[in-house]
Amino acid sequence: MRSLAREVVFKYIFSQLFNPGDEELFIVMSKDAKLNEADFSFANELLSYINNNSNKYLDVIKDLSIGYDLNRIFSSDKCALMIGIAELENYPNTPVPVIVDEALKLVSKYSSEKSTDFVNGILAKYCKNIGRN
Repeated sequence: MRSLAREVVFKYIFSQLFNPGDEELFIVMSKDAKLNEADFSFANELLSYINNNSNKYLDVIKDLSIGYDLNRIFSSDKCALMIGIAELENYPNTPVPVIVDEALKLVSKYSSEKSTDFVNGILAKYCKNIGRN
């Protein structure tokens, strides 16, 4: 299930904030989550988009989070936002509500109560900016 694949990517990029460079961890996490081949492929591709564009995605978050310094945004929120932005940008066949809902599920599980409103607002602004409804 792609939800589980997204959660593996979320946990991995979050872990990389504190312990960068452990690429083997992603494979271990994927195996522990028992991702099937299709979900592992999706997770790996999504992670690749994030790794290759992380500075761009962080700039998007910074630009859209008016009044918030990027360093003050919860790391978990940034991770979920990067996943959402990467999907919105690279998976045009995935419906916007699915992408946003998946990001909101991640922050509701791993972040603060107010994070869902914040992440939803940022992703809504981003969708408007790129013309995805």
